[in-house]
Amino acid sequence: MFSLFSSHYLRHNTRHEITELYISIAIKNFAFSMIAIFEPLYLYNLYNSISIVFLYYAAVYTLYFVLLPLGGKAAAKYGFEHCIFYSIPFAILYFLSLSQIPNYSWMIFATIMLVVIHRILFWPSYHTDFAHYSASGFKGREMSTMTFISTVVTIVGPIIGGLILTKYGFETLFIVVSIASLISIIPLFATKEKFEPHSFSCRKAFIRILKPYGRYKKRNLIAYSAFSEETVFLIAWPIFIFLILKEFYLIGILMGISALLIAIMNLYFGKLSDKYDAEKRKRLLASSTWVYSIFCFLRPFVGSWFSILFVDFFSKISKMGIVYPIFTFIYSGGGRRKDFLEYVMFFELSLSLGRIIIIWTVFFISLYLSGPIFYFTIFTLSGLWALLFRSAKFE
Repeated sequence: MFSLFSSHYLRHNTRHEITELYISIAIKNFAFSMIAIFEPLYLYNLYNSISIVFLYYAAVYTLYFVLLPLGGKAAAKYGFEHCIFYSIPFAILYFLSLSQIPNYSWMIFATIMLVVIHRILFWPSYHTDFAHYSASGFKGREMSTMTFISTVVTIVGPIIGGLILTKYGFETLFIVVSIASLISIIPLFATKEKFEPHSFSCRKAFIRILKPYGRYKKRNLIAYSAFSEETVFLIAWPIFIFLILKEFYLIGILMGISALLIAIMNLYFGKLSDKYDAEKRKRLLASSTWVYSIFCFLRPFVGSWFSILFVDFFSKISKMGIVYPIFTFIYSGGGRRKDFLEYVMFFELSLSLGRIIIIWTVFFISLYLSGPIFYFTIFTLSGLWALLFRSAKFE
């Protein structure tokens, strides 16, 4: 599969480190796709309260923002692939602790800490590792190849997860996901990581967010924070769909079909992003932002499996026109800047700041609104929030 992409799509030889990352992330995404869409449903069924679900995620994202620079410090000291490796045991412990919440209510606090540790170790290292080893001039295509392969192998993830959930329950699903997650770390060390430890300042990471300067532009801080709109959909969309369809396996099948439909489009947008200059990327981003916002506004009006699939598919397609121009720009500096980890942290902290704002806002909305008016309000809010993507400034 990888040689096919290199010769017919990438048209260059991918580095071994990138191939290892492709395989590792594909396995990890397959594991996580079995549970991702059902996790908010698990919490919702457990507490029977949308407010508590959003409060839980508000606590997770707030703690993530506070501790994120420590993840950057660990990556600078131990290496990117090593931190990705270290993150997986915490993910496994997170899934296992989630399964025990019905038996031990205090485990909810352990899950918050475990998932935060997993994420602060994984995300800065993942972005930096990819940017460092991906080929110059092919960032968009290598990113889309990563997304394509991950999408293909995760088409069946939600379907399998839904079937396991329907027949055996959440506890069995958590165990299956944990085993698959453990397997994902094996490919990372097929090649020895070449890494030189360097310093990283947590204090300066926060200063760049509070007082943007130089290439840490305030406009990009605003644009990167717009990615937080997807947080609302990751939490509320599965619950909203469940209230319509009532069946776990139907949700899994719909998400699997949606993933299948968008897989090929990933390759198109990645290649397009590499061909475009900064001005064309900006125009693609602007037009895609408007289309994406429109489909955000349409979400509360779905009422059948076909309308759910239609809106989900086209919102994800339009989101590609946002993701690839921005991430091609972010990753393009990875090969030539020794301090690229600092820019990754700028992106992650900007995104996290946006998450804190929008997730706490939705939590307080949930205290006063419920039912259709609640979902209409938060999906509309997310659509308006997505318009901030147009603030992005490409150099």
